[in-house]
Amino acid sequence: MEPIRVLHVIDGMGSGGAEAFIMNLYRNIDRTKVQFDFLLRNAENMHFDEIESLGGHIFMTASFPRHAWQNYKDTKAFFTEHNGYDIIHVHGNALLYMSGLLLAKKTGVPCRIMHSHNTQARKPIFRLIHEGNKLFINTLATNQMACSTVAGKWMFYGKDCKVVNNGIDVKEYLYNEIARNDIREEFQLDGKFVVGHVGRFLNSKNHSFLLDIFVEIHKQNESAVLLLIGIGPLEEEIRNKVHQLGLEAAVIFSGMRRDVERMLQAMDIFLFPSLFEGLGIVAVEAQAAGLHAIVSEAVPKEAFLTELIESIPLSAPKEEWAKKALLYQQGYDRPNTFEELQNAGYNIESVAKEMEHFYISKVQGNKSLANV
Repeated sequence: MEPIRVLHVIDGMGSGGAEAFIMNLYRNIDRTKVQFDFLLRNAENMHFDEIESLGGHIFMTASFPRHAWQNYKDTKAFFTEHNGYDIIHVHGNALLYMSGLLLAKKTGVPCRIMHSHNTQARKPIFRLIHEGNKLFINTLATNQMACSTVAGKWMFYGKDCKVVNNGIDVKEYLYNEIARNDIREEFQLDGKFVVGHVGRFLNSKNHSFLLDIFVEIHKQNESAVLLLIGIGPLEEEIRNKVHQLGLEAAVIFSGMRRDVERMLQAMDIFLFPSLFEGLGIVAVEAQAAGLHAIVSEAVPKEAFLTELIESIPLSAPKEEWAKKALLYQQGYDRPNTFEELQNAGYNIESVAKEMEHFYISKVQGNKSLANV
């Protein structure tokens, strides 16, 4: 029997939290029963080879919103040619890209999922479009999902929305002394107090304020190093600020890494002063690594899974953030948090089983209705 093929529609498959969730799900779902295909509109990708090795197909359309009309034509052509999908699973931070759902409905795809991964739009005009589309999203999507309660309210008013935990392979993130030593050797971090951050260089991640905090930390501990993992459009701006501050020797830009679970081992404190987050999966990953995390109030409460995470308001001065971070400069025992994350429902194995059951039940239900 052929597996169900679920079409995931997302901007690209880069290094973001939504992409990480989809890939974690894909690696752990029973692929003899459920397979994934991908309809993308951005060439940025760090998962193409793995997707194909797992049995997935990748389809590209023109970018959106830069080439909106061509994207619409490409998407229409896709659904005309590939009309055998029972499920389309659309992922987004805001209700901007609606062509996937609209054309899936027109071509008769019975199960159309809209999945919210954030709580804000990047630009005021995007916010206006989002609020307008929010009024009729229920006419296009048959199912609503979100990474947190607040992300659900942002996209769907919170009505009939299923919260799906962004599960991770917890065992891969558990504290590992060997990995810590290897990464610290790679980046010459012996004897350093390592302040870490993982995230794309976007306004929402608030890297500029993160640097301001680090300046205060470095004033009090000259052995402090800021380890930044990620890439993005604002990277050059942040590099320039580091240069202006004269901190080139104390700030490491690691770029995109496929081994975030190992990079977290090398850190001593994780700072995450985001302006907005759908969940903040890297805060969950930090806790899995037994790492203390200091986050902004923008991180939803669903991410607070252990006593290792604490919140400071963004309105608090940089000195307060620095003072809190410096509490951990002498080191501490890194706890095993497997049971806490497992009990909270963040182990990807259980999340994959849940989604597998959901997909199969939707297809079986649709077939039953068709036979009535």
